[in-house]
Parts: sequence; structure tokens; C-alpha cells
Amino acid sequence: MEKVVYILGAGFSAPLGLPVMSNFIFKSKDMYFSEPDKYDHFKEVFELINDMSFIKNYYDADLFNIEEILSVLEMRNYLIDNNQRDIFIDYITDVINYYTDEITPKDRLHSDFYDFIMGDNSKHNLYGNLITNILNLVFEKVDGNILGKVSTDRKYDYSMVSLNYDMVIENYIKFLSNTYEWENDLQIVNSINDYEKDSYKFCLCKLHGCIEKGNIVPPTWNKNSNSDVLETWKLANKLLQEANHIRILGYSLPMTDSYMTYLFKSSILDSEHLKSIDVITLDPEGTIKENYDNFIDFNCYRFKNGNVMDYFQTIKDAFKNNNSSLTGNKTFSYNVLEEAHEKFMSTDSI
Repeated sequence: MEKVVYILGAGFSAPLGLPVMSNFIFKSKDMYFSEPDKYDHFKEVFELINDMSFIKNYYDADLFNIEEILSVLEMRNYLIDNNQRDIFIDYITDVINYYTDEITPKDRLHSDFYDFIMGDNSKHNLYGNLITNILNLVFEKVDGNILGKVSTDRKYDYSMVSLNYDMVIENYIKFLSNTYEWENDLQIVNSINDYEKDSYKFCLCKLHGCIEKGNIVPPTWNKNSNSDVLETWKLANKLLQEANHIRILGYSLPMTDSYMTYLFKSSILDSEHLKSIDVITLDPEGTIKENYDNFIDFNCYRFKNGNVMDYFQTIKDAFKNNNSSLTGNKTFSYNVLEEAHEKFMSTDSI
């Protein structure tokens, strides 16, 4: 099988309304002022950020960026062992959970299954058409029920490396697991200890930790300080070594995330057969493309100034073109990702 690794940045989750670094504090204040009693504990965080403004008397610091704040607190916690970091991580978790939409199932089976596989929400269904292709799913409508399975007859094996703290991917997989009947389980591997090459388990690496586990680490910090995150980084390194294709969605390649660039460079030393690197992200000023152009020196690299939602729509359209309505005992497969990806990359940006 060809092995494809998707790398997800903040631009992947942002269309769902999740906060990004530049608006995180503003969105958290919206929460606080709308329900001050419920989020009374946010005052301690806001006071902490205000106290940190003392830093600016001596050094340049962006105290509207939560990852810069977290990096400072991580260093203080490492050296002084106080609880400020834990308070801030609880705050991050509360904000992300608040802005994470619940996925609700459609109340009846619908002939246009691709429009409702993730329930009623149109955005969730656009993401859903990506996830079902990533997982190589096959569905069948039998006697009024939807039966699903992970295909073992496939040419491409997909995995994901996420730089986000949220639970977007896990929530979609959980929804699929709980909503439909399954011939085999949807399994997620996120540690090198559970990795099996050429298995049909889905690998998802959360390089900066996850709000569910409470192991959030800033991109500037030494990942060796957290054993769970280290095992995830080892898995990501292995996946990148084996990748035939690397696809980057919604990631701006910020200079603060130097560990990511070193992961790319480290993994390529043992790369087996890398054939392509594609980047898809919005870049209205052209600065992100310039960063990537300066970083990637590979003939088979392409940059697309594009919206991830348009990418998902291209995948959905490809599936609709290849499958008629779900009627009778119809079996159909989500296996159009390669066709859709190439179409999107080759189409001029609007």
C-alpha cells in the first residue's frame, strides 16, 4: 500500500468555530462575560496574564498568544514547580470544550447518505467525507440498518499527525462507532508502543498533547518532559519515515514550532520512498508559501493557497459522482481521496 500522512494545523479545525491562537483569549472572555459565575475561575487566568505583562518591560512577548504564555509557564513549572501551568491548561481545556459542537445523528436514514453521515450539520458532514475516506470505510444498507466496516482491500493507507489540542478527529470516529453497526472496530493508535506496520488500525498522533488526557505542551517546549507525548512523537517520526506522500492541511509553519521542522528533517534520514509533499492552507499575503518554499527543497512539492472546506467539498463531490443514492442493498466504499486530492491540487485557486 501507498502510505499517506496528513499533518493538521490550526486551520484544519478553525472552520468549526474552534479558537486559534490569535483569538483564543478574546473567545474565552466572551465565555466569561456571558456566564461569569460558571467561568469565575477564568479570573485567575486573566490576572495571571496581566501579571505576566511585566515581561514586556524587558523582552518582546506576545501575551495574546496562549502558546507563548503556556511556554513561559511550562518553564516556570519545570524550574520552580508551581501550579500556574495546571491552572492555565484547565482554562485551555474549558475553552476548547465550550466551542466544540456536539455531533447529533440524523433522525432517519436518508437516501443521500453522504449528506448526513455525520448528522444534520453541513460542516460536520464535509469533514465526515474526509474522515470516512481516511479510514477506508465501506457501508451497506441492509434491512433498514447501516452496516460499516474498515476495508482491507485498499491501495492507500492513511494516518494523521495533528498539531491541535482539540478532539475533532476523535469525536468523529466516536460518532461513527456509536451511530452505525460495525463488522470490525474503529481503532485508533497514538503511541509507538501500539504500532503495527501494515495493520488496518488508524494512527493519530497528537504532537502537542490533547485536552482529553490533560498532557498539553506548547510547541516550543521539550517533548521529552512528557512521556506520553514522547511516545506519540516517536510514532509520528515512524509514520513520516514510511510515508510515500505527506499532505499538510491548515498549518502555517510558524517559526515558534521549530521542533516540527526538526521532526521533518530527522524522519527524512530514514525515509523509505517519499514521493510528494503537498501543502494546503490559506495564505492571503503569500508569506506562508514563502516560508514553505524556503524550508522545502524537493522537486515534488506543491503549495496550494486554498481553504480546507473547499478541499472537503471536492472529496464529497467525488464520492457523489462515483456513487448513486443509497437505495436497496447497496454497498459503497469511501475510496475517492486520491482522485479528489489530485483534482483539488490541480485546480486554480479562486
